[in-house]
Amino acid sequence: MIRKFIALMVLAASCMFAAVPAQAGGKHALLIGNSSYQQVGTGEQWSSLPNPANDVDMVAASLRSIGFAVTVVPDGTWAQMRSAVDGFSRSIDDADIVVFYYAGHGFEYGRRNYLVPVDAPLQASADEIDRVFIEFEALADRLTHDGTTIFMLDACRTAGDVGPSASAGNQVTRSAPAPVIIEPATREAVSVSAGIREFDFEPGARVAVLYSTGRGIPAYDAAPPPENVSPFAYEVATKVTVPKVDVSLVFNSIRQGVYERTEGFWPPQVPFTYNSLSPNTFLADAISTADVAAQADAPPAQRPIELSLEDLARIDEPILIMRVLAEHSVAEIEALVAAGDPLATYLLGYMQHFGMGVEKDLDAARATLEKAAAHGTPYGQLELAYFLRVNALDEADKARSLELYKAAADQNYAKARGHYSRVLIGAAEHRGTPEYLEGVRQQRLAAEAGYAYAYYGLFYAIPEEGEAFVTALKEMAQEGRADADQQLCNIFVREARFAEAVPHCEVAAKAGYPDAFAQMALSANNGWVGPRSIEDARFWMRQALSRGDLEAGLCAQMVSMQYELAVETNTLDAARILNCSRS
Repeated sequence: MIRKFIALMVLAASCMFAAVPAQAGGKHALLIGNSSYQQVGTGEQWSSLPNPANDVDMVAASLRSIGFAVTVVPDGTWAQMRSAVDGFSRSIDDADIVVFYYAGHGFEYGRRNYLVPVDAPLQASADEIDRVFIEFEALADRLTHDGTTIFMLDACRTAGDVGPSASAGNQVTRSAPAPVIIEPATREAVSVSAGIREFDFEPGARVAVLYSTGRGIPAYDAAPPPENVSPFAYEVATKVTVPKVDVSLVFNSIRQGVYERTEGFWPPQVPFTYNSLSPNTFLADAISTADVAAQADAPPAQRPIELSLEDLARIDEPILIMRVLAEHSVAEIEALVAAGDPLATYLLGYMQHFGMGVEKDLDAARATLEKAAAHGTPYGQLELAYFLRVNALDEADKARSLELYKAAADQNYAKARGHYSRVLIGAAEHRGTPEYLEGVRQQRLAAEAGYAYAYYGLFYAIPEEGEAFVTALKEMAQEGRADADQQLCNIFVREARFAEAVPHCEVAAKAGYPDAFAQMALSANNGWVGPRSIEDARFWMRQALSRGDLEAGLCAQMVSMQYELAVETNTLDAARILNCSRS
């Protein structure tokens, strides 16, 4: 069955640019950006794309700044792309990290993916397909080596105007007519949908793939701001330079950034990933050369960090940290901390606790979070409360953690109320204890303040009022609150109300909630609302496993499903992903 070619993110660099000498350890990148598609013969042609050339220039500059030796191929013909891949593959045997980025047209035929050179025809016979297009699987085999290989593919572009919103009812248009392949046996012309399918790697391969968009959804060639590059390329170029952040978190942040940039269009663009890398795999080990030069010329600027209380309450901390580090160096954050900035102090403490952007250092994290809590902000108190709860040295730390949870909750910080309620209810011996009743009160207050997770807690804390809490979550979901969809997904799955669960799970998954990926995989594999689909199960399962922050129970289910599907589909020779739990 022919499936839509899902856009893949690949880093493209230009042969016309002088390569930067590789650092010790060997970081190499090949970037191909195809914009100016040529007129080949008569009739319909591949349409030109304004921005891939701009995309690879921007991404190349970012990669060079963090020590990559970069090769860029602008507007590659078939011969130029083949030559570039052959030459690049011979130079990377001892590389630590290899990045390949492609921007341009692509399609899937015969369960193989193809990248489209600028001199390719729109129609070709099946027996000449490898002489006019570039097979991605063969390219990937050439570039996968003993080190880490990262593919970024942006190959399902749109052209022309995009719909401004879902309410306008406008759909994006394809950038070109579908390619046509002539079957050799029947000479029948088969029209192929644009897009790239998933593919497998060998066991033990240290590989990550970032696709610029999901299945059946085209990638925007431009979506403001800025208009001269794709939203995907902009997010990649901005996020890959952040130092000491695991690749999985970089991918998650890129995904969130692309979604936010395109959520005003219809359909919004949502990248997805395949990631078998071990934790603590970094693209940038230190700050970029641009930041080094800037710090040498002047002391760190003290630009305020722009995050609202609503941002702090609703967005996961890793995404917040990536957003901040894309705009502020660690030195700038430390300068703000020295100047007494409470928000910067809280963020630096979190970074030190989890090793994001800086080395993990629990002693430093505790000292910094003590300062954050001393500022009296609810987010500072909440983060120190959590730190003390999971790293308690003695009973005094545990008691102080509870006091800090209460202090943050008393400032009407909904997120703190939610955390405080879970601690109280978890410690209660039964429903009638003062701790349990106070936990329920805190949950009610958090729910009234719009904290979706509180409704999930209330559904089980006060089952007799459960349907009222479901109704409240549905109202939030109708307002576009994907966090409410996530909680409805959790409730309905737990209650085996699968027909009600799946629509909410799908919304939450498209918005990036990792547990919803796993629920969608279970739905497809078990046939909750329709015939079983191994293809859909594998797709969602891989998204769940690649995030690295699943709930532990769901992680175990996904690992088991991965093995069972591999046995069933005779793909035990494919790489498997095991590092999926956030606990």
